[in-house]
Amino acid sequence: MSEERFLELATKYLSNEASNEERASFYNYLEKEEYYNLFNNLKSEWEKTDSSSYELNFNVENGLQKLSQKIRTVEPEFSFKHEDEKQAKVFFFNPRLLKYAASIIFFILITTGTLYFSGLLDKKSESIAWNEKTTKMGEKYVLTLFDGTKITLNADSKLKYPVPFSRKSREVYLEGEAFFDVQHDANKPFIVHSGDISTIDIGTQFNINAFPEERNIEVSLVEGSVKISTNNSGSQKGDIVLEPMQQLIYNKENETNKVKSFEEQSAVGWKDNILVFDNEPLEKVLIKLQRTFGVQFELTDKSFNSKKIKGNFKNASLWTITEVIKKATGLKYKSIKENNETKKIVFYK
Repeated sequence: MSEERFLELATKYLSNEASNEERASFYNYLEKEEYYNLFNNLKSEWEKTDSSSYELNFNVENGLQKLSQKIRTVEPEFSFKHEDEKQAKVFFFNPRLLKYAASIIFFILITTGTLYFSGLLDKKSESIAWNEKTTKMGEKYVLTLFDGTKITLNADSKLKYPVPFSRKSREVYLEGEAFFDVQHDANKPFIVHSGDISTIDIGTQFNINAFPEERNIEVSLVEGSVKISTNNSGSQKGDIVLEPMQQLIYNKENETNKVKSFEEQSAVGWKDNILVFDNEPLEKVLIKLQRTFGVQFELTDKSFNSKKIKGNFKNASLWTITEVIKKATGLKYKSIKENNETKKIVFYK
């Protein structure tokens, strides 16, 4: 990777002038710790720099030469150019970008004694920086990681991931439910840790349901392949490889696995606002509705917990589904509001 190319991409990115292809290249740089740390400093200076305080005739090549001399006081072998390069690379920035890039880059790298290019860090960061995304009841969130992997996080869920990923793997931690559309990289596997199991992508679209309070963890493979191992096994002998439209159900209490086929809408329809109940117990249905709509449900007569509910709802309102449950069970219901907003629905005889 070229240090000068990184500067070009970073500046274009900060000024919202990078193409989709340039953004993808830029994200690859950010997976390396030294570039990620440098970018954070660059971004900070960019945001507070006043464009009127710099002259347009700043000579980038001279600036880089002075910078190289400064860095060589610590690393004598450092150079921005490879030895066989006869001509300096040219930055194709417009005047505004040139002004910002030259002044900010020169300022950051000359005044900070801890950051150097090409891995020239006096001291590597001793701790990993973690990002964490948490969704509330009634909320879903879609995020795209630096590697291009797209994750849809269901309500009442939490995803934790490092920035940047390590050089050997991409590992994230999930509590709750999420759908993963992974950008496959055979040399850098994508691994999802959820409770007692780890799911390793082999070119994949898959769903993981791993709410801490529930008895089972479910991994549903839509496309590609995944390898699943339990953290309790201590060996690779128990690894299971799923084929498309297969679902692994892991019982956390018994530490047992079961593999079966599944209906796609039933397992992953939630991300497209589709709820499917295929003779599910009312107790479980109410838990899903609570997460989906962010409204509490109460069942006063517990004998109805096991009452089976069947239905397929697409973009249905809370009240539509509530009415279906009323007709299916013969129960009545009342809503409890706070500040004119429904907070709780109580089913009773």
